[in-house]
Amino acid sequence: MGQLANDDETGIYLDMPPNYTLEKKGVKEVLLKTTGCEKLRLTVMLAATADGRKLPPLLILKRKTLPKSEAFPKDVIVRAQEKGWMTEELMLEWLKIVWGRRTRAFLNQPSMLILDAVKGHPTDSVKNQLRKMKTELVVMPGGITSVLQPMDLSINKP
Repeated sequence: MGQLANDDETGIYLDMPPNYTLEKKGVKEVLLKTTGCEKLRLTVMLAATADGRKLPPLLILKRKTLPKSEAFPKDVIVRAQEKGWMTEELMLEWLKIVWGRRTRAFLNQPSMLILDAVKGHPTDSVKNQLRKMKTELVVMPGGITSVLQPMDLSINKP
C-alpha cells in the first residue's frame, strides 16, 4: 500500500477575510480591517500513500527567489516560482527528492502515483522520470477531481 500515492496542490491565501460581517441592520458602511495581504498566496503540494503515510509537503512561494534570511522547517520543501504555481521543473524535482526517497522506494518495486491534469504534471519528461522509477501514472481528468481525487476529498477540501 505504500507504493500507491496521491498528490495534489492547493492554493493558500495568507489573509482570508470573511465574506460576511456582523453589524446593526441598516448601516450603510462596515469597516473591515485586513492585513493588506488578501492577494498574497502560496501553493502547497500534499501527498499521502495508501497506507496513510504523509510525504513531505512542497511549498511554492510566489516570488523569484527564496528569502535568504528565512529558516524553513527541515521536513518541508520550500521553493520559489514567479507565479507561485507547480511547474514541470518543480514536479521533476519533487519526484527525485520526495517520491524517490519515500519509504521502500529504494526497492524499486512497481508503484502508482495519482495526479490531476495540472499543466506541470503529465508532461513527457515527468512521464519518463516516472517510468525510470517504475511508477505507473494515473491522471485524473479535469473537472472531476473535486469528486474523485482522494487528496481533494479527504485533505484539501476539509
